[in-house]
Amino acid sequence: MALDKKTIKRKLHGILHYENTMVHSTFNEKNFSKALKSFAEKDPENLSSFRSLGKRKDNKDFYPEIKKIDKAYNLLYRDIEEYNDKNIPPINEWFSIRNGNPIRHKPFPLCREYMLKSIFSRHLYIYPTSVQGESTCRASVVNYLEKEGFQINKTDNYDGLGVENIVFTYSTSHAYNMIVNAIARPGDVILMTGPNYGIFASFTEIDNARLEVIPLREEDDFYINPKLLGKRIDEINAQLKKEHAKEDYIPRVVAFLNMNPHNPLGKVLNRKKKDLLEELGDICLEKGVFIIDDLIYRDIGFDQEDKAFFLASIPKYFNNTITLIGLSKSYGLAQVRAGAIIAPIPICNDLSAQLSHEVDGFSQIQSAALAGAFNGTTRRYRKAKKYFKTLMKKYHYQLNLIEALIYGIDYEKCSSNRKKIMKDIKKYTNDPAKIKLITAGTPGLKIRAHTYPEAGFFIIGDFTELKGKRYKDMVINNDEDFVKYIYLKTKINFLIGLSFSWPNEDEIVARINFAIDKKDLIHNLYLINKAVRELQWKN
Repeated sequence: MALDKKTIKRKLHGILHYENTMVHSTFNEKNFSKALKSFAEKDPENLSSFRSLGKRKDNKDFYPEIKKIDKAYNLLYRDIEEYNDKNIPPINEWFSIRNGNPIRHKPFPLCREYMLKSIFSRHLYIYPTSVQGESTCRASVVNYLEKEGFQINKTDNYDGLGVENIVFTYSTSHAYNMIVNAIARPGDVILMTGPNYGIFASFTEIDNARLEVIPLREEDDFYINPKLLGKRIDEINAQLKKEHAKEDYIPRVVAFLNMNPHNPLGKVLNRKKKDLLEELGDICLEKGVFIIDDLIYRDIGFDQEDKAFFLASIPKYFNNTITLIGLSKSYGLAQVRAGAIIAPIPICNDLSAQLSHEVDGFSQIQSAALAGAFNGTTRRYRKAKKYFKTLMKKYHYQLNLIEALIYGIDYEKCSSNRKKIMKDIKKYTNDPAKIKLITAGTPGLKIRAHTYPEAGFFIIGDFTELKGKRYKDMVINNDEDFVKYIYLKTKINFLIGLSFSWPNEDEIVARINFAIDKKDLIHNLYLINKAVRELQWKN
């Protein structure tokens, strides 16, 4: 039976305010997707089957930073039709250079070996014995961490490291979500740099905490400034104390997320930067603020002899640090969904309690994969040295390839790979006109200064020079305009500065994954090259 408009509106209101279970943040009736509105009109009874479309668990509005991030993440999925230029012919193909998938490579051999042993063991019929992950596998991780500088033995001021300090999770994103639930009460603040990993930003507020962004500055070479961090912690705490003076609980800053290597900048705090890392540790220790140390990109640093440093390996900081590691970015096993948390026992106990409500136990196969990647054997280190040497050689070439596509084939940094780059371009096309355009570089695009990656597989593409140019009635005034134009012309989408809190909103920047298939990378940059050449200055 058809429902009246008042009933439909009431159901829509209920959907919009239901307890959140999704990643995306805030919606309202004005920006409610056209597709869902259409569905509601056609079959309003089905509305009751929908769960949350994005409110905090306490039903409060999201903070402004999240609203900006949400707007960017949903730009192509919710708003793009409103900007569709009918004069631009439809394109059937769809491309993405925004994703976080690493380069296509074989899984780390010991992960595969350990997983196969687990699959063919006689114990698969038995339910997992530990919600935290198989204890023998966690013991392997402990041995690995010892090799990486963690102290195992207890001292007067340090409880040592053991299996009780390890919790296996389904990814670092899942880990972060649980950590926020563990350490933050409603209204508490988690600090994050700008730029950052937008999904972590969304998770923060979905779980009732509040996100505050500390902009990274060019004068600091886009590294976090510890003094500014300390100052901002004091400012926020003072503000919260004033706002909540009459309440039973006064929220405070509870954590700082330190992405090391950084996503999306690829900056690495290694032994060369240990003084800076310790200064961060001291500030957070002094202020009673956890450091969430995200090292998911650690093993894919261009300097394999000096990787990102484990802050928690220094006993002084261990009880104040929650460390994240995982398989997806470095070990070719994103599909396995496995990560690990290294933390003080009280935190691990809370995380285990959360997991017990989600699953009967962490998969033995996932545990085996983690033990294969992170174990302290000589064989593991021998295999890892060969594996990551090969992998990072590929990343270095792919970085050279995108530099040539941006700056032209004669770009100085690409000279050693020039012949190989030309060969790959000619594999993509034999058309002399296409080759000429591709090898000439992409006008208006450059890699943002001070953001050349030290790890990972992203560059920050800077399109600010195109600001003010137009295509017919479309004018490029900001990164939203730019991503809409590129999408409508090419069906390529970006993760734009708005989505990862780029500190200067006047600049037009995008995160570009240079580790996609070489042919796809060339094709994508060729289409972008063509599109930006069609832009003109206002008459």
